[in-house]
Order: sequence, then structure tokens, then C-alpha cells
Amino acid sequence: MKRFLLVCLVVILAVAFVACKKGETSSSSAGTKLSYMHWGDDYERQMYADVIKGYREKNPGVTIEQIYVPSMGDYYQRLLTLQASGNLPDLFWTNEARFAEFAMQGLMQDLTPYLNKYPRILEGMIEGLNVYGVYDGKQYAIPKDWTSYVMYINVELFRKAGIPIPTSSWTMDDYVNIARQLTQKDGNTTVTYGVAVNNYRIDHINFMGNFDAPWFKNGKSNLSDPLAIKGLSYMMKVIEDGSAPSPGSVSATGDSEDRLFIIGKVAMYPSGRWAVPSFREECDFEWTAVEMPRGTTRCTPFCAGQVSISSTSANKDLAADFLAYHQSDEGLLVPMSSALAMPAYNHLLTNSKYVTTPPVIDAFMATAGYIGNEPQHQILQTGKWAQFWDIMYAELSLAFEKQQTIEQAVQNIDALANTRVFN
Repeated sequence: MKRFLLVCLVVILAVAFVACKKGETSSSSAGTKLSYMHWGDDYERQMYADVIKGYREKNPGVTIEQIYVPSMGDYYQRLLTLQASGNLPDLFWTNEARFAEFAMQGLMQDLTPYLNKYPRILEGMIEGLNVYGVYDGKQYAIPKDWTSYVMYINVELFRKAGIPIPTSSWTMDDYVNIARQLTQKDGNTTVTYGVAVNNYRIDHINFMGNFDAPWFKNGKSNLSDPLAIKGLSYMMKVIEDGSAPSPGSVSATGDSEDRLFIIGKVAMYPSGRWAVPSFREECDFEWTAVEMPRGTTRCTPFCAGQVSISSTSANKDLAADFLAYHQSDEGLLVPMSSALAMPAYNHLLTNSKYVTTPPVIDAFMATAGYIGNEPQHQILQTGKWAQFWDIMYAELSLAFEKQQTIEQAVQNIDALANTRVFN
């Protein structure tokens, strides 16, 4: 009987041990679940649903919750709400403007050990991209893509005016003159504008960067630098001579600059790769894209969504595995074929499945050689770009509506930013 009881006890303990181990496995079943949060239009919602589907087909035991927020403003508000409640998603996006801010707050995991395991994530990345995912010497985010900044051209309006399509050698002065020639009026009414002007950070950085302006220097706003003024003045000139509507006059009608291009009201439109899908779908005329006009140099501002693993994720290893797939050729195929952005890797730039036409890809390819500039990188590293941008946008808005000069605007920006933001 004693032997029987001893055997029973051993069996019970063994069962209990196995149950305990099963309980541990069950409690760690969270290791098969991930959450992935991003913003974007409905194109992007479906694209990343397809990326998730592709990963799950290779890893059928994994469940990935897609958390999609259409508006970027709403996205960041929700992300911060999730942070406050201790429920950050395993993987989430930031853009270049908020990256350092969130790195400072400790929201992101240092990716170094995972990059050692998955070196392909950074191998072959286009020069100039990866630095924007590094803060304080640590890699916290991976640029999932980037946007080239180009000039879209209504070929039919150029042809009608007898003006050749600009080549890569065109200058800022050429830009102003061509915009003037393309502007058509009927009495006091402008029928067609030569160009549109966006009061947007990417545009400002491009025009200043094309003159290599040190618009942020030694930790301070430096837009009063003559080279910065020179770059911004080319945005102002086309408004002053009537070749472009002011941004305020466009928004007052409930319209947008890209819509004016689509309906043939604007002959040239500077914008990013993200404009291509809507132009393909809606433009009923021949159009193309060329490089932006040259100043003393060229600059394509770094503008991209970046992917991070949250510092509080319980599933960092699995998240890193998904990130590796996300950045693989297979994972990038669907997002890149949409033409909303450009691939982050050199070997995909010349692959017609990833950089699709129309328009011709020459301008987009060329911009890969001059992504970002030092002032942009410096200010983004402060984590204070959002506060600075509020000041910059407001003061330049007044200038573009002719309520003050560009010189007055940049003086105000420097004074306000350097006392309120960079003090």
C-alpha cells in the first residue's frame, strides 16, 4: 500500500509539474501575438494588412493585430494615450518629426541586438536614410521607406505654351521664369497658374537646402541666414508676381494645391512621391515629374515613416522577426508597388516592381543621391521639431499672404524659437 501511495504521489507530482509547465507555456502564448500600429490613407491600411497576411502565411501560429488610425494627428494622440495606460503596441510608426521626442521618452527599444540577429534590415540601405533612426548613438527606428521630392509637370500645358520640359540642369531662376510664362489670365482672372506653393515643412527645407543654408545652427534657429532667406524668397517670388496662388487663398476655397494640379489649374506642382497614386487615378492629361530646380546644390528633405519596437513589448524577439520580414524584399513589394513612397534599399531602386511608372522614374532615382541635410538632422535630434514647426508655419503663413516680408518672418521665427523652444 505504501508503495502504491508513493507511486500515486510521484504520478500526481509529475502531472502537476507538467501542468505547471503547460501553464508557463500558456502564459507565454502572448509570444505568438503582436500588435502593429500605423497611420495613413485607406491604400496604406490595405497594404499593411497584406504585409501582415504575408508574414502570417509563413508563421501561421502568430496573430498580429493591425491598429490603424487614418489621421496622423489622431494617431499620435492615440499612441500617447496607449503609452499612458501601459499598452503600447509591439510595433509602431513614427515620422521624422516625432522620432527623437519619443526616443527621449523611452518609448522605443534599442534595436542593436536584433540588428545583430537580422543584419539584412540595414544592409544595402540608401546612404543618408539610416541616420534618422539613430538617437544618442543607438538605433531606435528603421526607415520603412522615404519620399522623393520632385516637380510634377502638366505636359500638355507646357506643350501648349511652347515651353520645353525642364531638364535636371534647370535653376531657381528658370523656375520663376517658366512659372510666369505658364500663367494664363482672362482679364483679372487667373485661368491657369504656373505653379503652386505649399506652406509645408518639406517645401521649406527643400528650398533652403537647395542653397545649402545653415537654417539651424549650434542648437538654434538660424533662418535669418542670407542663404535661408534666398531659398525661401523663391517660394515668395511666384506668389508676388501672380504665378502661384497663396496657400491661404487655396485653403479658403476648400481646395488643395494637389487638387489644382489634378484639374489642370496648375501647370507645375512640387510634392512628394505620395502624390503619384492620386495623379495616376485622376489626371486626365499627360503628366510627368522632373527634379526640383537647382540652387547652388540640391536637397531632398528626409520625410518618412519609421518602424520601432516598443520598449515595453513582451514579445520583442517576435516583433524583430516581423520587422525583418517587413523590411524584406517580399514584405516591401506591396507597399512599394503602390508608388506612395520609395524603397529604402539600393538594389530595389532599379526594380520596376518596386519603383513603378508612370511617371518616368529618372527624377525619383536622382533624388536618392541627395537625401536630407545637416540642419534638418540637427533640429530633428533635439526632439523639438513640432514646437519649432508651429512657429515657422505661422510666421511664413503671414509672409505668403503678404502680411509681412520673408525677412520679417524669419526674424520673428528666430526670435520666438530661440526664446521659447531652444532657450
